Amino acid sequence: MKIEIREIKEFNIIAPLVEEVQNLHANIFPSVYKPFEYQGIKKEMEAMLSNELCKVFLAKTGHEPIGYVMILIKEIPENAFHYSMRLIHIDQIAVAETYKRVGVGSMLMNKVEEFSKEMKVNRIELDHLNNNSIAKTFFHSKGFLPYRSKLIKQLI
Repeated sequence: MKIEIREIKEFNIIAPLVEEVQNLHANIFPSVYKPFEYQGIKKEMEAMLSNELCKVFLAKTGHEPIGYVMILIKEIPENAFHYSMRLIHIDQIAVAETYKRVGVGSMLMNKVEEFSKEMKVNRIELDHLNNNSIAKTFFHSKGFLPYRSKLIKQLI
């Protein structure tokens, strides 16, 4: 199986993969995440994709999209609390169910690291839902370690 990775700016190509992830999040945390709704998600994603600081790398085999990663390039200015930072934030990553555990996710993460080096960025950040054990295991296997914890208290 030959897998190609290239940058894209078109939402419709990744829409089915976005739907898988959005519905997974909605199932894990339904009080926060909405089920996939094409038009609303399309509008939000197209706004993100039009930003030059947002990049999407698509993995495909033949004409079939099998995964993607969306990254945001962030410039954080220095202030009295911390030094300035330039980093890559992995906002979304998805691999089609039938292509999981064959290296597609690793290829996408390698592409992010390669791109980060090209941009002279030495820090990549991401987050995942705590009850998404598959994501947690995958990210740990790629060398990502906990840095901060975000806690919530649900009222009502």
